[in-house]
Amino acid sequence: MKDNILKELNLKENHERECKLATGVLPESIWETYSSFANTNGGTILLGIKEHRDSFTVEGLTEKQIIKYQKDFWSTLNDRNKVSKNILLNHHVRPVAVVDKKILRIDVPAADRHDKPVYIGTDPMKGTYKRDYEGDFLCTEEAVRAMFADQRDVSGDIEVIEEMELDVLNQDTIKGYRIIFKQLHSGHPWNALENDEFLMKLRAVAKNEKGSLSPTIAGLLLFGEAYHITEVFPNYFLDYREECDDKAVRWLFRTHSNEGDWSGNIYDFFCKVRTRMDDEVAVPFANRRDGYRVDRVDVHDALEEALANALAHANYYGRRGILVVKNGKELTISNPGTIRVTKEEFYAGGNSDPRNPNILKMFGFVNVGERAGSGVDKIMTAWKEQNWKKPEFEFSERSDRVTLKLEVGQVVYIPGAADIRNETTSQVAILKEDKILEYIRHNGSISSQEAADIGGYKSKTGARKLLDKMIANGLIKKVGKGPATKYII
Repeated sequence: MKDNILKELNLKENHERECKLATGVLPESIWETYSSFANTNGGTILLGIKEHRDSFTVEGLTEKQIIKYQKDFWSTLNDRNKVSKNILLNHHVRPVAVVDKKILRIDVPAADRHDKPVYIGTDPMKGTYKRDYEGDFLCTEEAVRAMFADQRDVSGDIEVIEEMELDVLNQDTIKGYRIIFKQLHSGHPWNALENDEFLMKLRAVAKNEKGSLSPTIAGLLLFGEAYHITEVFPNYFLDYREECDDKAVRWLFRTHSNEGDWSGNIYDFFCKVRTRMDDEVAVPFANRRDGYRVDRVDVHDALEEALANALAHANYYGRRGILVVKNGKELTISNPGTIRVTKEEFYAGGNSDPRNPNILKMFGFVNVGERAGSGVDKIMTAWKEQNWKKPEFEFSERSDRVTLKLEVGQVVYIPGAADIRNETTSQVAILKEDKILEYIRHNGSISSQEAADIGGYKSKTGARKLLDKMIANGLIKKVGKGPATKYII
């Protein structure tokens, strides 16, 4: 019965649904649920249904009740003394028929970050709710402040820290970053600049109100000394651990930002951790590309991407900091701060909306991280190629954290790699190019997924490499961004 009703209403069996009997008046608790749905992932409120553990009792509403509840609902929703924001349109509130009875259905979409927090009453610290599998819960003041901070369109990490001077930055970190930058951009005009000018170009430092230079938040986090970073972010902490199943051993290896024998900033943390994360990724000697041994594959890039994304999306005011734990072939990467887009947008890619975009941009200058929001896609694709267990993202609304769980193992597939005895690779590529061009001529355009299907690739990564080669050869061009990307002649 319950499954049939959910199917009829086109709803899933999850916590993004709330049933209320509503026998006499509009339930007062409806506003906590409205707030929680708006501040989380949206949801549906059903008035006129009583929900039990494994069943529904559809009591229904009279025509008179429906009219009254709709009037009362809209009246309260538009009263700024009672609810902070009305994010609904007329079609979000409507009567529907279920098993020959009428109920009132209220669909609450996830609020845009510019509208959060959506709260009850006039005090956001006492009226802001979120929702998880246990139901609606009151947000902490810290979580509410984080929502207000996320309203800004101007990147918070370019804010100048007026009271600090450039001596809070670690010169060895800057030197190491510039070496990598120069290797990747050998003819770049920034290579000839003095450190101060170079950091200004990165927006790691900027002029303060006195006309001298101070670090930006992004510059302090990327290049600063940990004890100076904690002056601005008291909860700042970076922690990497290698654990084992032996409970007598706390950890096999650990490094964290408070050790004191290294800078403790996020760039040096990234450099220290990335090489240790992928030690369990085994690349067989038999895999070769163009006759040469392949030591680095897409999985390695995806691991770097995952770490850089956690560092760029983190809320550094949040508690517990960045935590990376490796236990054999299992790896978890956790950061404070929930995503600023819906889960659907997150998994689709193309709209990552990073909390610290300038940090992501500075990682991008040394070929790490995806500004376009395709980092999730890169991780999922790399794991799918290897037939490894699908990566899992956990979004904890109560603790305001995102955790990525990964498992690595033996590399079984390398796009573009072949045994040195295989001499037909180029011929196969030409045939695939012809098939793609023929498809575009008939259909006007092609997506990377369609190219993967036509070319027989195991994932979109291999197809994208062929498409990039065809672009370089002037055969096709790329239009659109993110999920809407297409390739045309």
